[in-house]
Amino acid sequence: MSSVVPSKDIDALAFFESHTIVWAVAPIGLGLTAAEVTGLDVLTKAARQALSDQTKAKNAAKAATTAWNNAVTAMRNSGGNLVKTIKAFAETTNNPTVFSMAQIPMPAAPTPLPPPGQPTTFTVQLTGTGAVQITWKATNGAASTGAFFVVSRKLVGESVFTNVGNVGTKKFTDSTITQGTTGATYIVQGFRGNQSGMPSEQLSVQFGVSAGGGLVNSQLKMAA
Repeated sequence: MSSVVPSKDIDALAFFESHTIVWAVAPIGLGLTAAEVTGLDVLTKAARQALSDQTKAKNAAKAATTAWNNAVTAMRNSGGNLVKTIKAFAETTNNPTVFSMAQIPMPAAPTPLPPPGQPTTFTVQLTGTGAVQITWKATNGAASTGAFFVVSRKLVGESVFTNVGNVGTKKFTDSTITQGTTGATYIVQGFRGNQSGMPSEQLSVQFGVSAGGGLVNSQLKMAA
């Protein structure tokens, strides 16, 4: 096909619609016959009609799809509410046979949440008051699920760890370190009720001691 004819179908349709009118005026002078031009005109009109039918079909399909989505949404909302009502009725009447009568599955027994995961990815920083703030990450450790963390500490010179705080968040601020202390080691362990998670690796923090015995932020070091 000659490059004179546009490559896009819709543009080709417009091209032949306009040119059949011109060619029909004096086809012999263009080396064409009237029958050829008439045949092209018929095909062009058929293409235009097909395009019109396609557009109507697309619009109808869009409308049908919208109607289907709306109908399914309404069905799900209504049916879902009935299922909730059946479940609530079975629970309030303490009658599990309601589920078999309704032919819907009985709710599975709730699975207890596991204990919080091992605390990892620690960060340590000094607060404006000189306290040590420790943060960490742990799976299943949200306070809203009943999780909490126990922080144990052993100062330099001590032989055993002591519980220094229980927190519901993954953050602990230690403000009980006395001046002159050169370092501390922490262990964090998660709990949920009577379930205990794996304790963290020991977290060692070293402090620089200034002339006044305070903590020096630039000398703060951490090694897990």
